[in-house]
Amino acid sequence: MDNNECEQLMRQVALGRKNWMFAGSLSGGQRNAGFLTLTSSAHRNDLDVTAYVNDVLRRLLAGETDYEPLLPWNWGDSHPESIRVYTRKERE
Repeated sequence: MDNNECEQLMRQVALGRKNWMFAGSLSGGQRNAGFLTLTSSAHRNDLDVTAYVNDVLRRLLAGETDYEPLLPWNWGDSHPESIRVYTRKERE
């Protein structure tokens, strides 16, 4: 039995720790935390992170205010081509 998935998640924190010291300001750190939350949520829901972030940011910048379809678990249902099926198979 191993906890490789947990160790991989903690590796992201360890690698970024020194870089996060230089966010520039408190608001920069908060924006960084929000972006990392966005990308981590996409990753945990087996989405293609690049496609998800590009689409969500494009729609938010266009003025969309209905946030429910932008949640990763809802976004994946409407974009099945962006679901990373191989990661689901790896976990099984």
